[in-house]
Amino acid sequence: MSSRHLPALRDERLSVIEFCADLSVADLAAPSAAPGWSVADVVIHLTLTARAVATPTALAVATTSDIERLNTRLVDDRRSHTTKHVVEDFTTWSRRGCAALTLLTMPGLNGIRVPLGELGRYPLELVPAMLTFDWHTHLRHDLAPALDRPVPATDPRRMASVLHWLTALLERSHTEALRWLDAPVAITLTGPGGGTWRIDRRGKRIRVRPAAAAGAAAHIAALALEFPQWGTRRLAWRDCAVAVTGDRELGTRVLDCINLV
Repeated sequence: MSSRHLPALRDERLSVIEFCADLSVADLAAPSAAPGWSVADVVIHLTLTARAVATPTALAVATTSDIERLNTRLVDDRRSHTTKHVVEDFTTWSRRGCAALTLLTMPGLNGIRVPLGELGRYPLELVPAMLTFDWHTHLRHDLAPALDRPVPATDPRRMASVLHWLTALLERSHTEALRWLDAPVAITLTGPGGGTWRIDRRGKRIRVRPAAAAGAAAHIAALALEFPQWGTRRLAWRDCAVAVTGDRELGTRVLDCINLV
């Protein structure tokens, strides 16, 4: 059986296609909420994440030391004077990417760890969750608001994949940012796909695992639907429904350190 996150990715693919189906040339040329990118640029980026699964772009992603800069360069390289084909390209390459991941995440392969630039190494099983997060977040927070359109609905399955990726990313990419952590902190995300995770240190590494909040020095409570926004610093966590109990100074310091690419 392939990755458990593939059904969520396929659902999100259909949401992106449905949202983009009637975008006009003016819509595609409009600025998105992603700084420096038009709506078309964001769709190009989504296409490139799918292409990376099945093309040599994967090598660039694996070896980069700055994945955000790489994303910008790749979009710059693919940008054209016309937006005519950007939605069609996403439809084609997202289908190919899902098909490739069906094979790459089968038993025997899905545990192989692949590098994602400076973000660390991750099992192939998690790549569909990463793409679900990427498409889900750009669609709801960079495209829909910029075009003043209703935010597409989501569901617990997709949010569970989004949160699975974000908590894995937090664990693997924040070893240095949280090197000072000397007591466990719990974070509870309520709503679709939510749960409670415990952040603590094991030797030189940070661990983020599903666990009860009991015994944690600080407890962060937030909404699952808002975590992708403040976790990626699209919004400040202080402007969201985030509360800290227990050691408030410790919990606040952890929140201030979270910056998920």
